[in-house]
Amino acid sequence: MTFTKTKENIQEKVKEAFKLIEEGVKSITSSDRYQEFLKFSSRFYNYSINNQILIWVQKPNATFVAGFQTWKKMGRPVKKGEKGIRILAPVQVSVNKVNEDGEEEVIKFNRYQMISVFDISQTKGEVPVPSLHEFVKEVEGETELYSMIREISPFPVEELDDCKGADGYISLKTKEIKILSSNSTAHKLLTLIHEMAHGLLHSDRKNKPSRTVMEIEAESVGFIVCHALGIDTSVNSLGYLASYGGKATMNFVEDSKERINLTAKKILSDFEKTYLPKEDNTQ
Repeated sequence: MTFTKTKENIQEKVKEAFKLIEEGVKSITSSDRYQEFLKFSSRFYNYSINNQILIWVQKPNATFVAGFQTWKKMGRPVKKGEKGIRILAPVQVSVNKVNEDGEEEVIKFNRYQMISVFDISQTKGEVPVPSLHEFVKEVEGETELYSMIREISPFPVEELDDCKGADGYISLKTKEIKILSSNSTAHKLLTLIHEMAHGLLHSDRKNKPSRTVMEIEAESVGFIVCHALGIDTSVNSLGYLASYGGKATMNFVEDSKERINLTAKKILSDFEKTYLPKEDNTQ
């Protein structure tokens, strides 16, 4: 197949993509759809927030996406006639430029081009796709995940009989997490991730946001990570978000979504590296 698109045509497609992103943001920042998007985001935490939104806008029921050749190598070819999901991919561009001293230097920067990915539902084959959901399965009130996340916490964790009337807290000054010992491990897991998120998001920020924004960010991270690990926290998390932000909750999402996404990605990536079996690439 001959590639016939011009640079101008590609740039127009990129502009279209950012317009889709803008429309997608408006769509997800309504309170009744925020929970949906957080669940969706937990399945695509390795993608940038812009590409998450692009996938969401085009195929909100997607569960696992990859490129055409990647699916082929995995033994799951894309079905004939399936339409690709368009996302953005950075391409590094190098330009030679003469500086003020008359010396030539190379300036490097990123441009973006559109590429296509396909959801697993658009492929055929019996080869299973590994995921965090398959690793964890269903979890009830007690779960070993609490001790597993505690092991990878970048902050020291201590259980106490009394946490000042709370389920737990973190000292942003000493970066120490305290967890109420009497709660179930599933409840302690959500609390731990929430406090880890506070530490990752807020302990080193010179200009800290308001307490409302800090709580919305941390609880959103907790919701995404727990959902990815198979823990249903929808009742607790959404009620918590509503109690802090009320009708204004969604007004904070636009500014916070990138920080929420990156923090959830950090925690889930550390979990994968530590506990998920590594692929054998020696064959």
